[in-house]
Parts: sequence; structure tokens; C-alpha cells
Amino acid sequence: MYLMRQIIPAIIATWSFGLKAAEAGMSILRAGGSALDAVEEAVKVVENDLTIRSVGLGGYPNMLGEVELDASIMDGSTLRAGAVAAVKNVKNPISLARKVMELTPHIMLAGDGAYMFARILGLEYRMPLQPEAEKAWKEYIERIMHSRPRKGTLDFWAKYLHERRTHDTIGVVAIDEGGNIAAGCSTSGLAFKMPGRVGDSPIIGSGIYADNLAGGASATGLGENIMRFCITRMVVEYMHRGLSAQEAADTVMKSILKRDENAKYIAVIALDVKGRPGASTTYDTFEYAFMTANMDKPELRLTYGLR
Repeated sequence: MYLMRQIIPAIIATWSFGLKAAEAGMSILRAGGSALDAVEEAVKVVENDLTIRSVGLGGYPNMLGEVELDASIMDGSTLRAGAVAAVKNVKNPISLARKVMELTPHIMLAGDGAYMFARILGLEYRMPLQPEAEKAWKEYIERIMHSRPRKGTLDFWAKYLHERRTHDTIGVVAIDEGGNIAAGCSTSGLAFKMPGRVGDSPIIGSGIYADNLAGGASATGLGENIMRFCITRMVVEYMHRGLSAQEAADTVMKSILKRDENAKYIAVIALDVKGRPGASTTYDTFEYAFMTANMDKPELRLTYGLR
């Protein structure tokens, strides 16, 4: 007779605003809810905070002054996923991404198609730019008009955006009492990006990946660098080979830096099948939140960049 291994629900989320995300998700897990529900609720809490400039409709706009959002979610029990990219006028793109997964035969909808789907579902939500975001956008346009940046250099934009810290994706990974793993993320993307620019967040295998047989991961940082390496799929694959979440995350970061020592502004969080957390980065430092059902409140943890 086999005894099922008891799983202690756990959740991990990126950056300091991940604290409230982890707490919201854990309320679902403690009630016996699914990892998928926990991830969606955790991400929504951050999307709904209009003071955050890198997630949701409170985020910084593109070059034209329009907020375009990316999000994705993945169910590790089935490997089903849903994503939306460059969608406007949607309050909770993570919920729209889940509807793509559950109600359509597709994985990703983008732009006008994603918006039309949101309207059909009643998820359309229009609001003006937040005053701080609008002010920053106008200052940006003014600065660009009076400057001569080197055209087409990723380093220029990476340095500028890193200093403004405007690409802090909310990424979440959770495991429920049944051992099911889910991952999700959401972002408004790079501040003042080119219209239609899509980063790693809605890309399965780059922004997120989840597999009940191994674990789950979510990435944050400069999407152009993250997409080059398909980071989250790599992390989950190493966990599938038997590495812990922390070992897998570090192994992937080391392999990236070995391939390209200038691959900056990348971070990843992970949970393995035992609910153990992992986080690694090429930033100088990276903050993330972690919580289990045995903890009274989530912890904000700090990891240092690999060199």
C-alpha cells in the first residue's frame, strides 16, 4: 500500500510587491484551492495596484502614450497554457490569458484579437493614463526629441530602463496540496517601448513554464535577454533531471553567463515538486517573496547576482 506524500502548499513571487501577491495566493491554497487559482489571484492583486508602474493599467505606456499589456499562465498538470500580448484596455490580463487557455483552442492572442476576446467576455476596462505615468511619458518624449541616442543598441535601452526599474514583471509559481504546479506572470513591459513590442512574459518557456513532473519557473527582467535563452524551460528541465529549484536556477544562470557574460538584467524564481524555492539572477541583487502554508506571513528574500 502506497501512502501519498503530503505536499505543503507553497508560493513564490518576484520583487517586493510579490509579498502581497504571495499572501493573496496563499489564502487560496490554504482553503484547498488549486495552484492555478492561487497564481491568478496573486497576479491580479499586483495588476490592480495602480501605483505600480510596471504591471497593469497603472504601468508606463509605449511611445504613443498607450499602455500595452502582456500576461501568461500555465497549468503544470496538463501543460496547457494561455497568453495575451500587446493588449490594451484590460484590467486583468492574467485572467484573460486563463480564458484563452480554457475557452479557445489557442495558446496566445495578441493586439486587437486579444482585445476583441476581452470585449466578448466582458473583461474590457478603459481608463486614462495615471498622472505619474503620463508625466514620465511626456518627459521621455521631450528628452528623445533633444537627444541623439545610438540607434538600435540594446545596451543603451537596457541601461536606461534598468536605472528607471520599469521592467519588474510580477511572476508567480505555486504548488497546491495535490502537488499541482502552476505559473503565471503579467507586465506592462518596457516603459515607452515601441508599439507592439512583446517581451518574454507571454512566451511559454521564456516568461513561465510549469510541469507537475518537475516544477515551475517564472522569469523577470529584460525580456529580450530572457527570450534568447528560453530560461524557464531550461530551469524546469534541470529540475526534471533531479536538481532542486535553487540548483536548477543557479545552473541556468551560470550557463547563460558562460555563453554571454553581458547577458544582464535577468532573474528567475522556481519551485520544485517538493515545494522548495529557488531564485537566481544576473542583477546585482534580486528580491523575491516566498511563503508556505506553515508560515504566518510571506518572507522577502534577497539573492545576489552570479558573476
